[in-house]
This record gives sequence, C-alpha cells and structure tokens, in this order.
Amino acid sequence: MEIFTLLPDELIYMISEKLPSIRDLVALSSCSKRLNFICRKANYKNNVYDIKNKENIEKAFLFNENIFLELDLGWDNVDVKNFSIIEKLHTLSLKGHEISNVSFLEKINNLNLRYCNKITDVSMLGKVRTLNLSCCFSISDVSMLGNVHTLDLSYCDLITDVSMLGNVHTLNLSACKNISDVSALVNVHTLNLSCCYKVSDVSMLGNVHTLDLTYVLGITNVSMLGNVHTLNLSNCENIIDVSMLGNVHTLNLSGCYKIIDFLMLLNVHDLRV
Repeated sequence: MEIFTLLPDELIYMISEKLPSIRDLVALSSCSKRLNFICRKANYKNNVYDIKNKENIEKAFLFNENIFLELDLGWDNVDVKNFSIIEKLHTLSLKGHEISNVSFLEKINNLNLRYCNKITDVSMLGKVRTLNLSCCFSISDVSMLGNVHTLDLSYCDLITDVSMLGNVHTLNLSACKNISDVSALVNVHTLNLSCCYKVSDVSMLGNVHTLDLTYVLGITNVSMLGNVHTLNLSNCENIIDVSMLGNVHTLNLSGCYKIIDFLMLLNVHDLRV
C-alpha cells in the first residue's frame, strides 16, 4: 500500500470514491499523507460509512487517530458528548445541531456552531481559535471570548456588551442590532459592524485595518477613520463629509447620497461611489 504515497491528489480522489467499506478507507488513509481530504471526500460525497454511527467513527479512529482531524456533523443531531475522539479533533462543525451544553468542546481549534439556537452559555469556549456562533439567537454573554482569534457573532441579537472583545483579531458583529458601544474594539484587525443600527460613534476605530460599516445609519462623523486601510461605508446615508479619508486604501461610499465633494479622495487607491 506504500505506493499510494506516490500518487497524485486527483488519482487519490478517484480511488477514494470507489472504496466500498470503512476498512478500505482506513487502509488507504494510513498509507497517505493526505489523510484529511481523503476522509472528507469519501465520507460526504460517497457515503462510505454512516456518519450517524458513533461506533463506526470511533472504530476508524482507533485505526488511525489522524483520520478525523476534521469532522462535520452539521444538521445531524448525533449525541456527540460521549464521543471519545472529540477532544482530539482539530476542526468540528455542528451547524444546526440541537446541542445546548458546549463545555466539552473547549479544546477544539476550529468550531462551527452556527444556528445552534439552544446554546446559552459559551463561557468555556475562550480557548477556541476560530469560533462561529452566527445565528445562535440565545447567546447574550460573550465576555469570556476575548482570546478567540476569529469570532463570528453575526445575528446574535441578544448581545449588548462587546467590551471584552478588544483583543479578537477578526470579529464579525454584523446585524447585532442591540450593540451600541464599540469603543473597546480599537485593536481589532478586521471588524464587521454592518447593520448594527444602534452604533453611532466610530471615532475610536481609526486603527482598525479592515472596517465594514455598511448600513450603519447612525454614523455621521467619519473624520477619525483616515488610517483605516479598507473601509466600507456603503449605504451610510447620513454621512456628508469624507474629506479626512484621503489616506484610506480601499473605500466604498456607494449609496452615500449626501456626499457631494470627493475632491480630497483623489489619492484613494480603490474608490467606489
């Protein structure tokens, strides 16, 4: 089976499609350095084994513990709490799952819990590197997530306080309609505040690298955003003066109909109006 290590990716894909059983899948993966995508390809597209069968998954893991570096159980309400392999996973998606207790997922590196509406307590997930909680409508307290590198909280309407998220590198707060104070987010690298209708003061965000303020209708003063690299102000209908934005690299002003003077923006590298 060592010959498989010499095969190109395309041929590995073709072989994995023809595998009739989990034993063959494990045998192939153990002979290849490309364990991860072989398993995903065979699992999702060709139904090599039943993802809902915990015994099958864990049996495969015993053959090769790297076989499930990534696992997607999205929309399948499998009881994952007793999976012995969970804490060894690198990436786990439970999108749409009915899970409520997520404390045992604290060691996952990349975790997708989008649409998990029964989750209320995420305090144990502060060590996750990439965390997607988009559309988790029951979450209100995110104070313990300040060390997450990439955090998606879009459409989490119950969140009001983001003061502890200032060290997050990439933060998506799109459509968090009850957030008003974003002054603590000065060190965030990439920040999405689109459709955060209660936000009106963005004067503290001048050091953010990439800032999306689409449809933030309460904004009138953007004079302090001149050092932002990529700035999206599309459909911010109440902005009039953009004279201080001449150093912005990429600037989107589409739908800002009250702006009439663009003379100071001649040096903007990529300007959309």
